[in-house]
Amino acid sequence: MSENTKKPNKVGALATSAIGLMGVTFISKILGFARDVVLASSYGAGVVSDSYLMALNIPTIVFVMISTALATSFIPMFTEIEKSKSREDALKFTSNVITLVALVSIVIMVLGVIFTEPLVKMFAIGFEGERLQLTTQFTRLFMLGVGCVGITYIVKSYLEINNRFVVTGLMPLPYNTLILISIVLSIKYGTKALAVGTFIALISQLLVQLPFAFKEGFRYKPTLNLKDENLRRMATLIAPIILGASVTQLNTLIDRNLASTLAEGSLSAMNYAYKLNIFVTGLFIASITSVVYPLFARLTSENNIEKLKDSVATSINSVLLIIMPVSIGALVLAEPIVTVLFERGEFKHEDTLVTAGVLACYAVGMLAIGIRDILVRVFYSLKDTKTPMLNSVLCVASNIVLNIALIKYLGVAGLALGSSLSAVIAVVFLSINLRRKIGRFNESVIVSTFVKTGISGAAMVFAVITSHNALLPISQTVALFASIVVGAFIYGVMVLVLKVDACKSILDMIKQKINRKNKQTI
Repeated sequence: MSENTKKPNKVGALATSAIGLMGVTFISKILGFARDVVLASSYGAGVVSDSYLMALNIPTIVFVMISTALATSFIPMFTEIEKSKSREDALKFTSNVITLVALVSIVIMVLGVIFTEPLVKMFAIGFEGERLQLTTQFTRLFMLGVGCVGITYIVKSYLEINNRFVVTGLMPLPYNTLILISIVLSIKYGTKALAVGTFIALISQLLVQLPFAFKEGFRYKPTLNLKDENLRRMATLIAPIILGASVTQLNTLIDRNLASTLAEGSLSAMNYAYKLNIFVTGLFIASITSVVYPLFARLTSENNIEKLKDSVATSINSVLLIIMPVSIGALVLAEPIVTVLFERGEFKHEDTLVTAGVLACYAVGMLAIGIRDILVRVFYSLKDTKTPMLNSVLCVASNIVLNIALIKYLGVAGLALGSSLSAVIAVVFLSINLRRKIGRFNESVIVSTFVKTGISGAAMVFAVITSHNALLPISQTVALFASIVVGAFIYGVMVLVLKVDACKSILDMIKQKINRKNKQTI
């Protein structure tokens, strides 16, 4: 038996985990889209949708910013404690973190409820009258619901450390389902039904994970030890992450504020396009980064830098292979996508044109966002949180300049293009600094994959445009989905013909699974 058959294919194992996570995430995203479509159809791009989306965005920014930072620093810390001490010590550390997070969340919730209106005015400087009043009412209730987000993210990280990626992918299912139901009920019972349903949905994200965490040995024991050395070390890691996340959220705040000063409905159009954009980042990019981050943390704890370099290159190549066609497709088919998904009820063709323009500009930065997220995770696994923080500062500075320059000519679409170009700047900055830190990480292979997937994408564009125009007289929906299928087929053939590096790993994984099944049959 050869060496390769004895050893498990780690790339294949990672790919299997990523594909499983993509599967459940796809279902969640479909529900999320159904939610947005129903919201758009019920309320259009108007006062209620603007108020609801802004209200949901405000507490999410506050809590998710802190929660993401906690989860990001928690994974390498848990891995290190478990390796250097014991799993019991790692679980004690987890309980200590959860207690502290719960106390901080309560303080933030109380302050948020007391100072809701000034908070809304800070996030939406253009909101007045009914929009301001409705947004304040929504936000006050949502602040209570997102208080458990911090604990949710810690439990989520614990499950990912234990390779329960599919379970964490299930988290949005009850969330999106409950919001979808609340939107439908609000048509008959008013906006209170929408507010209460969303409040319940926010809490459900934690509840759905707890049984699986208990199954993996998680037990919470109330404890608070602020003198814990590991907690202090985590604090030194988390401070730059929170600062960097704060700066990143400042980007969102700037974009939303500028959008709120434009014509009514601009904020909603930007949000709908952003939702389409994060469908890609949530489905593909987040699935890959969620799977590889615990691996990066484990490799750095073992000081296996060479294997880390290989894993980084493989991860980036996977992003290029998957996101290249999606990015190009979203750019070319922006208008038909928005038309098919949203143009109905109160969502008019004028709303479609604005939203499609924003989506096309977001599509420009999809690849950069994917690569950026991989590189940031590498720095975090190396316990370097300062470089990503500096990167966030650079992104905000460049985003402000680009927003001011582009909004004059492109309106709300200029804000999306500014964000995309800022992501490109981030990739350049992070790549240079990572190379200084760990040396070369197979950049030539990455460039080769970029060129080959780009050529494949160009061939795909020709096929997509031709098939879409030919089928358009039949039906907009048929033309859209048929052209996507044709484009995906052409792209798949081209990457195989050009022998894109990432394809080889996937094909090897498939061959190994087939061979394993054949042996079992024999």
